[in-house]
Amino acid sequence: MIRSLAPDEVVWFLSRSLAFQGHGDAMGLARRLEPALRDVRRDAALAHVWHPPGGQPLAGGVVRRPSDEAVDSTVGLSVLWHEGDEVAARRFVEAILASVRHDAVAVDLQGVPAGVASAWLAWLSPLGFVPRERVALTFDLADVPPLGVPLMLDAWRQESDGAFRDLYAMAEGMHVGDAHWSWRKRHGGRFQPDLWFLARETPEQEAMGYAFCHGGEGFDATYRLEAAGVVPERRTNSESARRLVWTVLQELAGRSPFGVVVTECDANDRPWIDILHALGFTTRTRRRFLERTPG
Repeated sequence: MIRSLAPDEVVWFLSRSLAFQGHGDAMGLARRLEPALRDVRRDAALAHVWHPPGGQPLAGGVVRRPSDEAVDSTVGLSVLWHEGDEVAARRFVEAILASVRHDAVAVDLQGVPAGVASAWLAWLSPLGFVPRERVALTFDLADVPPLGVPLMLDAWRQESDGAFRDLYAMAEGMHVGDAHWSWRKRHGGRFQPDLWFLARETPEQEAMGYAFCHGGEGFDATYRLEAAGVVPERRTNSESARRLVWTVLQELAGRSPFGVVVTECDANDRPWIDILHALGFTTRTRRRFLERTPG
């Protein structure tokens, strides 16, 4: 069975996590850390263990459930540990995820030792988790460069949903099921059809790229560029991707001339990062995590 903790079990729980990380005196360290725990009742409510009847707990972790108002329902897992039985540990994670409404799951790796991150990956990869490293970049819309003739942008409409989905799948080289498409529309914020675009050279030509955004309103709004890409035959030409992003920046600057665009991209996608840097994006942060997204 899965259960949360009583407040007086938090130090024990912390010691099991430290033991999983290889600390020789896990309980001693947990007791020394106890004074730093600001809200033991909250910590106990977030922590869960897999506790077979009549036995000892075999696995545990902190589970951060999405709020009822969350648009993008992502469950956060952290402080994961098990007592050596990965099969039981996977049952624990599967049971936790089956008990909570969610679209995606993320396990933050910031500050996690490399050995522990590798152990978590071995534990969770059979459940569909993959390692990610993302770079966050920002761009001030007051600085959109005058680079040439923009592409034509078509905003999302109900009747064009299939075309958007097909081009996204083609550009990303992946199957896009209904669950993934629903999650993509809500990832990072409320779906805003007027900020989802297909781009084409002329009205007569087929769309060559896409850009999905969401954000606020007003002169100084903050926008998120959630995803963007070009069709496979354009990937070898960085000019196509650069022109796509520049066109979207122009569109957003027309709405919010003093706004900011925030985006995240794969840290290993150097060509895409170089394109964004060439346009004036500035790298801000980098984060590592394990992720499972809808199919």
